Amino acid sequence: MFFIINIIIIINKVLNNSSIAQVYHIYLRCYFFKTIKEKIMVNRNFKLLIICAILFSVVAVDAMPSASRITLPSGRKIFVSGMNLAWIQYAGDVGDNALNETAVNSAMKAISDSGANCMRIWLSTDGTNDPKYGSNGLVSGPGSKTLTNIQKMLSLAKKNNLLVMPVLLTHNWVKKDLNPTILANNKKMLTTEEGLQAYIDNYLIPIVKAIGNDSNLICWEVYNEPEGMVQGWSSPQNTITKAQVQKSVNWIAAAIHDAVPNVLVSNGAASMEYVNWYTDSELKKAGSKTNGTLDFYMAHFYGWNGTSNSPFAKKYSVWGFDKPLVIGEYPSSDWSPGMSGTSSPITDAGAKVDTLMTYLNKAGYAGGLGWQYQPDQGDPWLKGFTTFGHSMKQAYRADSNSIKLTGMTDNTFLVMASAGNGGKVISSATGRVESGASVTINATANDGYTFSGWTGDTTSTEAELTIKSVKKDWSILANFVPDAGTNLIAGGDFSDDTKWSFYAATDNTASVAYDNDQAKVTITKSDTLSYHIQLTQGGIALDSGVTYVVSFDAWSSAARDMAIGLSTAATWHFQGGANFSITDTKATYTADITPDSTTDAGILQFNCGNSKLPVYIDNVSFVKKAGSPVKMNRSIAAMQSGMNLLQISSGLQFAFESGKTDLNRISVYRANGSKVLSINSNTGIIERKYLTSGQYFIRATNGKSVFNRSVSIY
Repeated sequence: MFFIINIIIIINKVLNNSSIAQVYHIYLRCYFFKTIKEKIMVNRNFKLLIICAILFSVVAVDAMPSASRITLPSGRKIFVSGMNLAWIQYAGDVGDNALNETAVNSAMKAISDSGANCMRIWLSTDGTNDPKYGSNGLVSGPGSKTLTNIQKMLSLAKKNNLLVMPVLLTHNWVKKDLNPTILANNKKMLTTEEGLQAYIDNYLIPIVKAIGNDSNLICWEVYNEPEGMVQGWSSPQNTITKAQVQKSVNWIAAAIHDAVPNVLVSNGAASMEYVNWYTDSELKKAGSKTNGTLDFYMAHFYGWNGTSNSPFAKKYSVWGFDKPLVIGEYPSSDWSPGMSGTSSPITDAGAKVDTLMTYLNKAGYAGGLGWQYQPDQGDPWLKGFTTFGHSMKQAYRADSNSIKLTGMTDNTFLVMASAGNGGKVISSATGRVESGASVTINATANDGYTFSGWTGDTTSTEAELTIKSVKKDWSILANFVPDAGTNLIAGGDFSDDTKWSFYAATDNTASVAYDNDQAKVTITKSDTLSYHIQLTQGGIALDSGVTYVVSFDAWSSAARDMAIGLSTAATWHFQGGANFSITDTKATYTADITPDSTTDAGILQFNCGNSKLPVYIDNVSFVKKAGSPVKMNRSIAAMQSGMNLLQISSGLQFAFESGKTDLNRISVYRANGSKVLSINSNTGIIERKYLTSGQYFIRATNGKSVFNRSVSIY
């Protein structure tokens, strides 16, 4: 009788979506009872029932829905396997601190060598070092080394064949032991539209655009466990609302999708019960931005979340989510109910960590990341990589095809087609395609733009491009040029003030109001520098050597001076500007500006400081001047052999192989197409001072033939 009951329990467990480990454990109890009762006769029907129960459990768990993979921008579908770093220096891996590259590389190598494909890293964390705030309490930009450090993380990831998942913000944004000024600024950022927009314009968009669609970036994660700020985990007196969390996720996700459309965005919910906070409908309702949604969900699980929230007790399909789900954090070591040494009481049934990554894959989840690489100081029972590494190896052995990042071994090639500013591309196939497949790609210009040709693995000027037989990886970019008269400024009439940002430096007091479809800058305190009070718009595509006309209406309460400037985000490279004397009468002012470098992150600045008189601005336009030279297409190079490159301490040493030594005019470009320098020689060193970490393209010519080569600098 006991044996029959246990068989029924097996079936019930399967029907209730228990894990293989749980079902198999119950089956062993059945089998053990049978062995000590050897005289019990089990008829053929019972035997069949046992077999069916076991087979049913395997089939039920192995069946994976189509949504159980993360689709990378390349089109590759993967199961995310890896660990949280999550930091080397808590809150100090970005900001003004240099990245500890040795430590990051060591962790990445260990994780990659274990067969995993992803590392999750916290960035700003609690606002202590990053971002930077102005005297008005608004975000003014990233720390001096933030962008460089993120680029180094991605370069190290490329070296180790990993994906990086950077986490922008965490639940510690409003923790009670922060510096009072930082705490106030952090809270203002999340609770006011002005604060959130300043973060987006001055920090997020410049960073996201500079990183672009890096092949080693899996996604931008908005928050780590933001629900903690609502519930007051680290500061009961500094909570924010659920609606404010949802609105910030919506706005940040929308800004990222607008800046780099193919990049993925997610958010790390503290447990399964909070995932529904971030459905499309919930986020749109909170923030009103249509594209401010997540590309996949993430949730965390620890024993104190209870069995009802455990992904290890229920298959992915049970939860009813409409997007893939990655378990972004779960214990790196075994746990059991009532165990000592934990920060919170464990109420879950417990588990052995070795097989859990494999279980998540088979149970339909899109991935799992153990917490964390190093032992956890707050919960010392979480021993990190030492106890977790084996589970990543097991998962890889069980399903390497879903985890590995290279597609060469399965006879497929990557076709990556992207569009520059001013248009879009549509491809008959995306991501990796079978060898010999035919792919057709169409480039379509937006209103006010014209398609100018492809760069990369082809220089065709035809809008429709057909690769008849794919035999290698292809990377191509569709280029578009603005027509004369196309306004590159969004919301130039100030009917949409969300496109604009405002900044006042320390020792300056000023504000901006958008009334009657115009901007009014009110100043109560100003130093002697005009650019210490600015109204700005970023994300403008600029081309070196092309002349643009800036036009705007301006006036004040009396005669005063003001200036405009054009610069590049993050580096703040000055691209040109002009000074104006305005009066108490509304008038139109214009200026021609010719940038000296190409960028997709140009910023137009109205500099209103050095006076306490107000400034009114309206009808702003920024257009390519009629008759101005057509820009050079953004350069992304095809891969060729024949050039020897060696990274040395002083820079990048280059020399050409036999047959190519006449290529003696060298140009070096960044991945965004901006030119770094030129060298008239067929051998030499590109000095390190010109090369930050990232992807570069080298173009060599003798005036007749052209040679291209790409290189990653670490």
